[in-house]
Amino acid sequence: MIKEFASRVFAARDVAHREHLRSRSYAQHMALDDFYRQVIDAADELIEAYQGQFGPIGDFTVQTRKVDDIAAYLRDDVDWMQSVRDVIANDDPAVLNLLDGVCAIYLRTIYKLENLS
Repeated sequence: MIKEFASRVFAARDVAHREHLRSRSYAQHMALDDFYRQVIDAADELIEAYQGQFGPIGDFTVQTRKVDDIAAYLRDDVDWMQSVRDVIANDDPAVLNLLDGVCAIYLRTIYKLENLS
């Protein structure tokens, strides 16, 4: 499950960066800038903590696709993370706390995209 988390976050970062560059809305442009800059550091921190507790996660793949609605794309990811949060964290409170931080980055971005653009 941690590999799928990594794959999803890295893909979301890439998609958000691409949509950031394509955006004609300043608010969307800035919201996505904040997202792709913050989310990868937060995911890196989580994955390193996970590896410290459970060992290396090994390789994973990253696949992106064209996205028509970036907020919906991010919503799908955060909904998935929240539905499997206990499995990702593997009962480790530190990893769970870091996962909640990643979800918060997604949710702040969704709020900005849906309400400030």
